[in-house]
Amino acid sequence: MGEHDGMGDLMGRIGLAAVALATTTLAIAGCGGSSAKPLTRAELTAKANVICKTVTTRFASKSINSQQEMARVIPELAAFEQTALAELSKLVPPAELANDWKKFVAGAETLAENTAKLGEYAKAKNIKAAGSLITGSEAIQQQMRATAKQDGITACEKVT
Repeated sequence: MGEHDGMGDLMGRIGLAAVALATTTLAIAGCGGSSAKPLTRAELTAKANVICKTVTTRFASKSINSQQEMARVIPELAAFEQTALAELSKLVPPAELANDWKKFVAGAETLAENTAKLGEYAKAKNIKAAGSLITGSEAIQQQMRATAKQDGITACEKVT
């Protein structure tokens, strides 16, 4: 029974972490290499907030209470994340945010990869690797949330 209780705790942690991974990734990933005119800080914030709110809403609508649900839901959410990430990557940050965007692109890419890996681990029933992946992603998430807060992307900073 103790092992089952630990499994339930891990499932809850994995479910929350999956939401955090994807939403935080989307919060910071809009560092497109586009030659488009940079957005103003207000424009970037408004557009990123809309995208992040959409992602947060989608993730909140999904429930992960078992390993089977995790194996089914995480890949679906990862695909949604990639679509939203493509939208954010088209946004060109203003000069004063360019360094923040550059710093977090590497983290965002890592988190996006981790979301996909989480789905793979769930399908393979490799809970130990999933737990390790989540633990390794927490520092990146904290940095990204701090930057989202600092840069005023409020819909993206509220990742738990």
